[in-house]
Amino acid sequence: MTTSTLTGARVTYTRAPLYSWWVLLVSLLCFMCCFIGLNTVAVFGTVIQDDWGINATQLSLLTTASMLTFCVVPVFAGKWAARIGVKKIVVIGLLCNAVSALLIPVVGESYTGMLVLRLLLGCCGGVMNASLATHASLWFPKNRRGFATGLLMGFLGVGFSITSFAGPLLTDSGMSWEIASMWLTVVPSVACGALFVLTVKDFHKAHPGVPSMDALVAEPVGLRRPHSTRFDALPKPGSLAEALRSSRVWWSSLYGAGTAITLYGLSYALPLFLEQDRGMTLLEASAIIGVTFMFKLVAAPVGGLMSDRLFRGERFQTNMIGAGLAGVMVVALPGIPASTLGIYLCMMFLAASLYGGTYWAWAAELSQPQANYQTSGLIVTVSNVGAVLAAPMLGLIIDATGSATYAMVTIGVLGLLSVECARRSRL
Repeated sequence: MTTSTLTGARVTYTRAPLYSWWVLLVSLLCFMCCFIGLNTVAVFGTVIQDDWGINATQLSLLTTASMLTFCVVPVFAGKWAARIGVKKIVVIGLLCNAVSALLIPVVGESYTGMLVLRLLLGCCGGVMNASLATHASLWFPKNRRGFATGLLMGFLGVGFSITSFAGPLLTDSGMSWEIASMWLTVVPSVACGALFVLTVKDFHKAHPGVPSMDALVAEPVGLRRPHSTRFDALPKPGSLAEALRSSRVWWSSLYGAGTAITLYGLSYALPLFLEQDRGMTLLEASAIIGVTFMFKLVAAPVGGLMSDRLFRGERFQTNMIGAGLAGVMVVALPGIPASTLGIYLCMMFLAASLYGGTYWAWAAELSQPQANYQTSGLIVTVSNVGAVLAAPMLGLIIDATGSATYAMVTIGVLGLLSVECARRSRL
């Protein structure tokens, strides 16, 4: 049971209070709202193509439009969050989500109008990326932060699953895809936004002058699991300008970009590799890749637990292990026999996703409290550059070589280079 005492004017807990887990849960629900909206084009893709008479390239641009603002907005949203507080910035993000969905029936069959709405929808993801998860991480001490934020990262994908499950049910009931998209996005955005505003406290306002829950938790002597302090004395940026000059922030950001290339690159190139280079049918490739979802789901909490307990709150070792294992396994993938390919891919995706248990802890541990959101925005923006570049870069390699095998090797080599970025982050 969590107990607390009053020391001077400050409450000291024996462990992270239950309220911290409530903050995490509500933050997860708000974050998922964004991914529900983002996935509507993928779920209703064939219907949109039939209704509007557009080709696959035009359809893909609707997703690209969202990714554009998803990538660019975080660096600005982090700065705004530091000024106006996390509650207001989350409300702004969810408003972008809801308004973009409400206007879908209004734009009718205007492809240009839909592109603009998808840009607005991506702003929601950019805002959430820069502020929401970093704020949730502050509610946990260092030796619990990785596991907690790993749960957040691991279960974000459920948002995509909700759209995939509920979308066809709504259209089968007689709804148009426009109305189904609207209801799927607006209802959870409004409900979760209200829940966040009414029940979640801004950490820095609830505990003025306290950098994070580390300063408020003092475990009983016999139960203490001391966390590492060897990087605590290193300089920490206190503003976006200082974050831009911080080598640790940049090495962490480059590592984030490398892992994004690995994961987004695999989502693009792996199906092509399995179908074209390994001779699988689309159904077989889809089935074997689908099995990896559960392993990606558990990898982030496992990675967080590793960094919390095994490495006493240090993150770089887990990041190195994940990138190194994934890099080696991707490079070796062309030589793996078909009989063991399924389990091999599951282990490969688990390794590649371990970083998710440390990712949302980086900003809180690399920067001073007043710069947490700006640092998070910078890291996310650089990471997202890797996500955006992955498919075009690998597509060029596949076109030039006529084989997806070289694209897979490129992913693996970049993953191995990320190991050095993790080491230099001193995180």
